[in-house]
Amino acid sequence: MWKESWNWLSGQIGSIANTVTGNAETVCLLGAELEQSDEPAALNAAYELACLGQQGVEELLKGLRHDSIPVSRIAAYGLSAAGADAVPGLIAALSDKRKETIVHAVFALGELRQLASQSIPTMVGLLDHSSVTIRRTVVDALGMIETPAEDVVQGLIQCLHDTDVQVRFMTGLSLARLGSAAETAVAELEKALEDDNRYVRAHALEALRYIGTDQAKDVLIQSLFNSRWCSTTTAVNSFYP
Repeated sequence: MWKESWNWLSGQIGSIANTVTGNAETVCLLGAELEQSDEPAALNAAYELACLGQQGVEELLKGLRHDSIPVSRIAAYGLSAAGADAVPGLIAALSDKRKETIVHAVFALGELRQLASQSIPTMVGLLDHSSVTIRRTVVDALGMIETPAEDVVQGLIQCLHDTDVQVRFMTGLSLARLGSAAETAVAELEKALEDDNRYVRAHALEALRYIGTDQAKDVLIQSLFNSRWCSTTTAVNSFYP
């Protein structure tokens, strides 16, 4: 687990996938360990399965749909490290009837970043889901996967108008991750600067700063001028001099 975490932080995605040869008996034993009440042992089993290629992925996908929500979550951690082999099964899980299974699958796809780019059409389709938890998780994952940028940005633009405040301000953060690739969102980010929520406005400003194109800078500078204040104007010194 720690090796994979370090590699992920270093920019290596799915670095432990297909690094160990196993057999059906090993896979079965590790699958049973996903149900351990001792979480470190269950986590280690999940990451060991992630090393075992397609056999390990299939066992983790079974765990993802386990009746126990904690087991499903543990399996998702393993799938997030299992590389490209895990992507088709995770995409299939996005249509699951259980909300938690979808959330866990979206999380794993987001952690796989560009390896999960083929999931973007299905993920964008979840932005209309009735579950706010799913929508929040998808917004975060879209910013992690990033490509294809045009589809990701169009989906995130939609989220700037979501009824949920957290979805809206998380959208600003995801657009900021995309940088200049999110230039087509500038017009909608400008509208978001009028949002009732301060965090939505703040994250829209951050997104404009990271997008950094001339258009984004113009909107950003105008907003800053509109919100300027005079440090010498106080309750006891309201007007001239």
